[in-house]
Amino acid sequence: MNRLVRMLMFACLALVSVGASAQMGQFKALYIYNFAKNIGWPEADSGSEFVITIVGDNELSGELEKLAKTRMIGSRKVVVRQAATVSAAGSSQIVYLGESKSGQMSQLVAGQSGSKVLIVGGKPGLCSSGAGISFVPVDGKLKYEISQNNIKKFGLQVSAKILQLGIEVN
Repeated sequence: MNRLVRMLMFACLALVSVGASAQMGQFKALYIYNFAKNIGWPEADSGSEFVITIVGDNELSGELEKLAKTRMIGSRKVVVRQAATVSAAGSSQIVYLGESKSGQMSQLVAGQSGSKVLIVGGKPGLCSSGAGISFVPVDGKLKYEISQNNIKKFGLQVSAKILQLGIEVN
């Protein structure tokens, strides 16, 4: 009986953890969508598709694909791509580097040099390695660090709205 109770408690905790993880993916997807809407993209970057590449986070990719079915960035269709490695990220407007791949941030930044791209990290502190934005949990809530300098290095403009809501770092 005691073993059964422990197994049930473990199962409940696992379900809560999975639910919290799924909810975190939804929040990150919404943040990324709003970053896309509120970053100043160069006029030359006005193709028919707005490409978001996800490296190392399948759950986030799935959540963004759900959003992409019903939303656009301006008049552009949102296309979500997955890449297994940072070298496979290719040409995108946003590249998200998941927590499991965060050790490759410097390689991603170097590989995207000269591109007009917003690099978003899934782990706190990645702005110090070149990310424009990195997610950080604060008091149980999802927040983000933002480096205006890093974003400007990639030729993008940051709206005051994004700066106000983020934790500015340099």
